[in-house]
Amino acid sequence: MKLLTLSELKHHSNLLLELSYPSRELEYALMILKELDEIGVDGIYVEVERDGELLKLGKGYRGIVFKGRMGGEDVALKVLRTDSTLSDLFKEAENTKFANSVGIGAKLRASNKHVMVLEYIDGVDLDTWLKELEIREVQPLKKVLASCFRQARTLDEIGLDHGELSDAKRHIILRRDLSPVIIDFGKASKRRRPSNVTSLFSYVTFGRHSNKIL
Repeated sequence: MKLLTLSELKHHSNLLLELSYPSRELEYALMILKELDEIGVDGIYVEVERDGELLKLGKGYRGIVFKGRMGGEDVALKVLRTDSTLSDLFKEAENTKFANSVGIGAKLRASNKHVMVLEYIDGVDLDTWLKELEIREVQPLKKVLASCFRQARTLDEIGLDHGELSDAKRHIILRRDLSPVIIDFGKASKRRRPSNVTSLFSYVTFGRHSNKIL
């Protein structure tokens, strides 16, 4: 893994086009590069062992997330997909910032129309952690779930519905100290009646690891 500055990335066409997913349009990729530069991103990491692909942290229906660097820190760079039904990431950035105001979610560092810079969470997704968890490890499980439900309740109290916690495996990451971080507020809404605790309870009760949890 190595860091490629934005100016260097501009001269590597194959890598540059990865910013325009899935269409690989040069015009869109250059626009994203400009937006990243405008908000102070220093560069994006490249996976040397994978023929030099940009290091991807995740991929969803609305965006693709790369690992980057800004202000001396590793960050997560969310870029709007070219085939997304959304025209911008303004609403997601606003909802992420709202969640951050009560200490929830990866911290929003900066944002623009088509990109978001978020705190990089070094950890493992909840689904993977539960899969590898031993049945006898009751206390760590209690600690993690208690924190998840506290955060879900806080979101309910401030009136922000995450919208996807019934599929929590993709939306909760555990840090190395097992503190959970709720991510991806792309479908979050202040207009819907919040049901974060109910949604999380549904995941715990009916999810693929419910037998181990219960």
